[in-house]
Amino acid sequence: MSTSASVRPYGGINAEQRAAERRERLLEAGLDLLGSADESVALTVRGVCSQAGVVARYFYEGFTDVDALAVEVYERVIQNLVTETLAALTVPSNDERQQIRTGLTAIVAHLAADPRRGRLMFGTALTHPALTAKRLEMVRMFTGLLTAQAESFYKTEPTARLDAIARFLVGGFGEALTAWQHGDVDLSQSELVDVCVEMFTSSADPLRQGSP
Repeated sequence: MSTSASVRPYGGINAEQRAAERRERLLEAGLDLLGSADESVALTVRGVCSQAGVVARYFYEGFTDVDALAVEVYERVIQNLVTETLAALTVPSNDERQQIRTGLTAIVAHLAADPRRGRLMFGTALTHPALTAKRLEMVRMFTGLLTAQAESFYKTEPTARLDAIARFLVGGFGEALTAWQHGDVDLSQSELVDVCVEMFTSSADPLRQGSP
C-alpha cells in the first residue's frame, strides 16, 4: 500500500486524527478501570481495549504497555486538578480564610465532579506498581504548591517549619478526601470543605505569628 493511500482521509477524518481519537478513548478507558468502584477490576491490555472499543494493535500504537497508560492517566488527572485549582486562585485576596476556602473548594469540586479521579488518586489503583512512585511525587508537588502559596500570602521565607506544616496538611487533607470518597465520612461536599478550612486556618497560626 502506498504512503498516500495509508494516510488518506476516511469519513472526513485523516489517519492522524483517528489515531488521536483512539488514544483518547484508551486514556478514558484507563481512567474507567483505574478509577472503578469495583476493587477487583484490573488494568490489562485486553480489558482497556474492550472498554475503549479498539483492537490490541491500536493500543501499542500509542503505549508500550499498561504501565505507560496508567502513568499517563494518573499524570493527566493530577495536571487537570492542579490547573483548575490554580485558576481558581488567580484572583488575589487579602482574606486568609476566603483564599483557603477557594483553593479547597476547587479541589473538592473537581474530584466530586468525576468520582473516578478521587478513586484513582486515593483508592486501590495506587497498588498498581507503576503508580506507587507517582503518589509520592503528587504529595511532594502539592506540598510545594501549598508552601509557595503560604510564602506568597504570609510574606515569609521557606523554612523547615513551613515545610512540615505543608506536609501535615497535604497528608491530612488526602486522608479526609479518601474517607469522604469511600463514604466513611458522612459529610456533604460543603461540610467537608468547612471542616478542612478550619484545619488549614488553625495550622497557619505559626505563620501569622512570624514563627521562625
